[in-house]
Amino acid sequence: MKHLININSLDIDEINQIYNRALEFEKGIRKANHINSHVVNMFFENSTRTKMSFEMAENKIHTNKYDFTADTSSIQKGEDLYDTINNLSAIGMNVVIMRHSDNKLIEKLCAKSYFQEISFINAGSGTDAHPTQALLDFYTIKKHFLNLYGKTLVIVGDVGHSRVAHSNINLLKKFGMKIRCAAPENLIGEKIEGVEYFTSLREAFEQADIVMALRIQRERIQEKIDFEEYIKNYQITKDNLPYAAFLMHPGPVNRDIEISSDVLELQNARTILNQAKNGVYVRMAVLDMILTAQGL
Repeated sequence: MKHLININSLDIDEINQIYNRALEFEKGIRKANHINSHVVNMFFENSTRTKMSFEMAENKIHTNKYDFTADTSSIQKGEDLYDTINNLSAIGMNVVIMRHSDNKLIEKLCAKSYFQEISFINAGSGTDAHPTQALLDFYTIKKHFLNLYGKTLVIVGDVGHSRVAHSNINLLKKFGMKIRCAAPENLIGEKIEGVEYFTSLREAFEQADIVMALRIQRERIQEKIDFEEYIKNYQITKDNLPYAAFLMHPGPVNRDIEISSDVLELQNARTILNQAKNGVYVRMAVLDMILTAQGL
């Protein structure tokens, strides 16, 4: 694996390889030492979980990590981002981990030629893709159910603007999961083939195995959101959360908007913290595979 840009670039065997490698890291069976490698984190959007878990993963596999800060870089002097990365390649960087608001920028940069070989990992691109989040969600779900075929996942909230939803749908459909989305009409976005869409939370939750709540992405929405109406119809509460289902959320959680605070204290919601924990092992696995492929 040279790059990780989106889920569609991975087949089932590769996804399972990442899962198995992450599990080996979690169990302490696999160790990695990439002391001769150099990884730069380029986050043009705010992040806590993704950025910190990548940094933790980098430390655990003993790579040399560098934080790129756009505000203090030569980009502020007018340098094109391609030229910035080409210079980072010349300096000796081996992997670029990038988060950016542009849906296709990382893909375009990945297709260009550089001074020396350099790999890209997409840490979130606009509303389009967040492959490592989908992989850690898959890891979390598979550890619980083992066999995903026929299981029902209900994604609730701002589906149309969610790169997490799009990547999860692309990944989990490969394993035969039933995907439902529940949202107000204005937050559904472009409908995806093979996914059921609901405006009624009660109907969507029938026989649900997993519920995944999404944050309303105010930074990507132009129109005004009626939060009182959203809370009334789509907030996940003790009264509507299916008893047997466990709860997921990619974070950050807006308490008492997407999910009521008392639900976050339930055992069902422990999965949300497990997602954050599992993200480290999955990102270790992805980095290990890419750096190994480079001979590092």
